[in-house]
Amino acid sequence: MYIFNDIAFRPIEKDDLEVLRLLHNDQSTFLNLASIDLVDEHGQKAWWESLHKKSNDKRFSIVKADNPKEVIGRLRIQSIDPQNRNCEIGLDIMPAYRGQGYAHKSYLMVLEFLFLHFNMNMVYLKVADFNPKAKDLYLKVGFKETGKYPQYFYRHGKYWDYIIMSMIKDDYFTLMQTK
Repeated sequence: MYIFNDIAFRPIEKDDLEVLRLLHNDQSTFLNLASIDLVDEHGQKAWWESLHKKSNDKRFSIVKADNPKEVIGRLRIQSIDPQNRNCEIGLDIMPAYRGQGYAHKSYLMVLEFLFLHFNMNMVYLKVADFNPKAKDLYLKVGFKETGKYPQYFYRHGKYWDYIIMSMIKDDYFTLMQTK
């Protein structure tokens, strides 16, 4: 378990599957994901069982540090490129924990882990331009807009851009010195 202040992340356990399935199937979550497929219990278990087969794609439960059974959300570290030292990240916070600063702390946690311990040089994420609240969070954390996939998403009756935001290790260390 990787601990950061009052939160942590750890491998997804079998007991986490139902709460993470409910998080994924929550409309406020899946409408912001690239795929809007809903997941049943069988599909969730098959997904979990396949996780260990992927060396460039990691999934974790975000939990309270003092109660690691209490799941706050799900963390994705994906498209891990060990040669070029970059990866994509994303996370989803349980609806009951939103608006309490957990997403902000979770991004700071994963960036600390990736830059200080996993030797990443660049970390990126993607956000749909219909989600300005998330984009504002990423800017606050220190990500910069570096590109986009035009008209990537079809949601709410129209096509939306998928904005690419990134942070390099040097920028991370500069940000941490000012805090």
